[in-house]
Amino acid sequence: MDTVMNERTSSNTIGPSFGMNPVQITECTYESTFWPQISGFVRHALQADLQVDRPLHTYSHEELYRSIYWMCWQGFHKRLFSDLTSIIEETLHLLGNQLDNVQQLDIWFLSFAKISINHARATDILGSVFAYLDKTYIQYTLHQNLRDVLISNFQEIIIEKSEMRIIYVFGMVLENPGIFDLNLVVDVIKSLHKMKPDYIYLNPTLFQNSINDVKLPSNLQDLRVRHTALETKYQLEKLKSEGWEPGFSKLKRSLSTDEDVEIQQGEKSVKRVQY
Repeated sequence: MDTVMNERTSSNTIGPSFGMNPVQITECTYESTFWPQISGFVRHALQADLQVDRPLHTYSHEELYRSIYWMCWQGFHKRLFSDLTSIIEETLHLLGNQLDNVQQLDIWFLSFAKISINHARATDILGSVFAYLDKTYIQYTLHQNLRDVLISNFQEIIIEKSEMRIIYVFGMVLENPGIFDLNLVVDVIKSLHKMKPDYIYLNPTLFQNSINDVKLPSNLQDLRVRHTALETKYQLEKLKSEGWEPGFSKLKRSLSTDEDVEIQQGEKSVKRVQY
């Protein structure tokens, strides 16, 4: 397969307009013409806000696929994959930093919902557009797949950094269903489950309530234990932030009680002397 991928013939050409005025792809034309057009599409696919001004349907997915096909055929598969993974990581870090800077919980959830729902959609779209690169290089040579690359980066950069907040919000939804738009909550749950069923650990009960006939992972019990452990960790961190320290609560209460008794006794003595 590698021999086929590296063949270069005069017929393996593509023009700057993806099919018009065919030219041989070189490092120069890759950097000046082909990659900028593809990277622009990838950024748009990963950022919902950019799609307001230019919806994804304004891109020709067929022409994008064809250009990626010819770049792979002319030996740019390694460079293309390297550049693609870099832009995925870069864009998700940008979104993750924006999410971290949101303090108000309701606004944070809207931002998280937008990122999650869009990433599930982008995973399918990019998987389709980069199908040739995925099958002939990522899967065949690297023994990975583009879907896993997209989801593992989402897991590391978005989910893990916001894990405690997600668990807290999902817990609030169960306790008070009216606190957030339930339709939006369900859309988020479905998007997360579509990307990775194991995300059920974020709140097993909410996932089961939100998805009809949900297919439960075989390791559901382990995921429940993980959820309980994370909830406990969150509660401990919350208590610590309020000044509580493990092993000292009884001592502090005892000292406080002794001090109160001494103060009360002192006050009584002063009153008797005054009387």
